[in-house]
Amino acid sequence: MAPVLSIPPATANPAPSRSAARPWDAYNLSPRTRTVRPVAVYNTNGTVTDPSAVLTGRRTRLTGVGSYVTLDFGKDVSGLVTLRFAASDGAQRVGLAFNESPDYVGTNSDTSTGGPRSRDGVLDVDVNGATTYTMPAQYLRGGFRYLTVFLESAGSVDLDRVSLHFTPAPTMKHPADYANHFYSSDPLLNRIWYAGAYTMQLNTIDPKTGRVWEPPAELWNNTGDVGVGDTILVDGAKRDRTVWPGDLGIEIPAAYAAFGDTVSARNALTTVYQHQKDTGELPYSGPMMNKYGSDTYHLWTLSATYDYYRYTGDTAWLASVWDAFKHGVDYSTAKVDANGLLSITGTGDSVRILAKGENLIANVLLWRVLSTGAELATVRGDTALAASYASRAAALRTAIDANFWDDAAGAYKFYPNSTIHPQDGNALAVWYGLAGQDKARRISASLKGNWNDVGSTAPENKGNPGVFSGSMEVNAHFAAGGPAADQAGVDLIRRQWGYMLTSPHGTQSTFWESYRAGESCVFCSTYVSLAHGWATGPTPALSFYVLGVAPDSPGGRTFHFVPHPADLTFTEGRITTEYGPVDASWRVDHGAFRARLTAPHGTTGRAGVPTFGGKVRVFVNGRLAWTGTRATAYGAHADGDYVYLEGLRAGHYTITSERVGER
Repeated sequence: MAPVLSIPPATANPAPSRSAARPWDAYNLSPRTRTVRPVAVYNTNGTVTDPSAVLTGRRTRLTGVGSYVTLDFGKDVSGLVTLRFAASDGAQRVGLAFNESPDYVGTNSDTSTGGPRSRDGVLDVDVNGATTYTMPAQYLRGGFRYLTVFLESAGSVDLDRVSLHFTPAPTMKHPADYANHFYSSDPLLNRIWYAGAYTMQLNTIDPKTGRVWEPPAELWNNTGDVGVGDTILVDGAKRDRTVWPGDLGIEIPAAYAAFGDTVSARNALTTVYQHQKDTGELPYSGPMMNKYGSDTYHLWTLSATYDYYRYTGDTAWLASVWDAFKHGVDYSTAKVDANGLLSITGTGDSVRILAKGENLIANVLLWRVLSTGAELATVRGDTALAASYASRAAALRTAIDANFWDDAAGAYKFYPNSTIHPQDGNALAVWYGLAGQDKARRISASLKGNWNDVGSTAPENKGNPGVFSGSMEVNAHFAAGGPAADQAGVDLIRRQWGYMLTSPHGTQSTFWESYRAGESCVFCSTYVSLAHGWATGPTPALSFYVLGVAPDSPGGRTFHFVPHPADLTFTEGRITTEYGPVDASWRVDHGAFRARLTAPHGTTGRAGVPTFGGKVRVFVNGRLAWTGTRATAYGAHADGDYVYLEGLRAGHYTITSERVGER
């Protein structure tokens, strides 16, 4: 059963039909059209005549019970398969099995259903002469790279065509036509940005194609109604195909950074709010699973509400959920104890059940909800509530520092009396801005101490590699700022996401729900999702920090362009705001910096020019704006790491720097 033909991912995924002047298109994994075909034969078993013929519309013959051909799509895909049989030796039965990882390829499918079954089983196809078979809608398969076609009867069949109707991102006319892009001097980072984008695309589905829950008695069923609208963000491609609010903390920024997609986020959030209990409690997971009992995931919904509003400025939607938002805040603040801390009672969480009590990540999330809630209340015209939220956020921040901060470790503790310094809560404290700059940079250094050969680890999760929490950590390093933290962010992306992208155990195209290190298996279960939205943290990090472009005010009316170069020499890219695209690029050459920026009408930008530890002059369109010590234009000012330029209105800008004393 040795592989017959294997095509490396870099060549197995052709670029969209765009101009060769756009080098980033070579990294785009999304198909040009919604008809996708396998690109290689992975392996065969038994009697298989001309196994690769089916790839080009010619006949591949399977003869005898158990003979099979495993077809490789070259990347993770999702949708409905069609097979064309040119002939058969009388009435025959053929089985179809679907797998994400090559570790489990064979004549049984991965597990996507949950429940007591260890595998999903196979689809059976009756073939009698020339036959075309398309999978019924309920058997839509979300997340597989390998399709095994095998003979269950004693005769033979001739297979001459296999194709897939690609169903993710149902409202995108052309799946490969991204609103945004990223391109840099590091090909691995480019691959990672696009693999993250593609992972998010596989996790953007028609809400009527979610997982049916409870699990069916046999096979699987993806006709579950999991939310409103015609496109929605779910947690995984293979499973659960359900809205999980925690995942939205990563997915909403990733979908915005890659596609400018905010509609899918709105539908996911609306769905969660529609299932709020009378008590104010929000779901741990949306329909069809409809789980409750998580104080952290309750808070993730409230936190993600601000993310959506920040990207869109959608005041009408905010008004529609405002009462539910306030009710949700009240539900959480009612659990604040005599120490001024949230003491959780709903213990469901991302990768483990938490202990009840004063937990770090829950308190960081509540702080963020109150801080951003003050902004939202101001938008709603409720100045009294805005002041109340802001005051409670300040008090909570003081309580967090007093009860969780471990100065000797340079990090926050898991619980006030714990000796564990968790990845997730510390990363969020930095990413969301609770930790001041000194603490943030110490936390960045502390988190780096938890790395191993294949990525970051989560001390709060038995030291397993952190994927969801790792996505938080990547963004946290850049948020901490400074050359060391920026380099840590880039290094972690290369180490952990480079491992997931290139590992022979994965799909070489998408990022994983979880994995293990130092054991005899990487996944140890076919139930693990290998295209999971919470693992896409590097995509927004590379756009918002390394490229350096992100919205500051709702809808992107104001934005910033503040690159975090680390060891890269150039980067270019785009984010698309409600006002139009912001295009930016920068290049570093022996300490000299040159950037270009195009801002759309109706926006105002702020740019940051890295100083690389020296004193620099800064020019805007050839005009001196900063002498090295004082401003001459654009309200220039410096903080040691950057020279900032304010008030960059719509138009085109060339921004350059040179060290003082050089011409």
